[in-house]
Amino acid sequence: MSLTSPPPPGIGLLDLARLRSRTLLFFAAAALGLLVSGYVVTRSGMPVWGGTLLFLGAVAVPAGLKWRDDFVAWGPAVMVLSVLLTLQGFHTVEHVVQVAQFYVLGQPGIRSQGLISSLNIEWVHFTWNWLAAAGVYFVFARGMRGVWGWALLLWVTAHSLEHTLMLARYLSMEQSVMDMTMTSFPVGQALPGILGRDGWLATHVPVLRAIPGLASLPRVMIHFNWNVGEMTFLLLAARAGLPRLLSPPLPFPKDTRPHD
Repeated sequence: MSLTSPPPPGIGLLDLARLRSRTLLFFAAAALGLLVSGYVVTRSGMPVWGGTLLFLGAVAVPAGLKWRDDFVAWGPAVMVLSVLLTLQGFHTVEHVVQVAQFYVLGQPGIRSQGLISSLNIEWVHFTWNWLAAAGVYFVFARGMRGVWGWALLLWVTAHSLEHTLMLARYLSMEQSVMDMTMTSFPVGQALPGILGRDGWLATHVPVLRAIPGLASLPRVMIHFNWNVGEMTFLLLAARAGLPRLLSPPLPFPKDTRPHD
């Protein structure tokens, strides 16, 4: 594309969801992943999280090729947005499963671990949230702003800061456990953060305890609300800001235009 060429045709969120030439490969990989993961979980006793990882590994290749196609067709900003929508969407589903385990199956919060329980640990959530925040900062800088873009930016930053506090608490408790010569303690994603029951607001701002949910919700619901909010703002910001991500770069002034 030349510096003065018109912008490419507009696209919408549904265009980002289409697999295009990777459709057959994706569904073939998904079918194979389901068959293999289902077999090993039911026949070999592999935990559900292991089967989930096998399935995700199978569809990772066509998904990666699809994102490469997005990069070639629409540039890096749209590709990053496509990755964010996909991964955050799956992450939100994971929290829906955790809520179902907690409220429908009646499991305690510490056992409501979702589909990939082995990754439901503080380091993983801390890393994932700041990587997601970096992606949001990138598309924001490239033009996905407006009211919903700012709302998403503030939300993802606050969410990541809460996970930073939770990781700090986890590391502090881990050191205490090590000092007592204990090897481990099962508190992954069960420690309080800023919001919810026993969170920072509940312990430092007692007046907020009267606000329903803000200082009383269990941790599993706090995570669910954070991620549903993040996914909602991401969709709204993407719908409004996607055209700006497609805009071509501004042309050089005449006196600084590069010459052949």
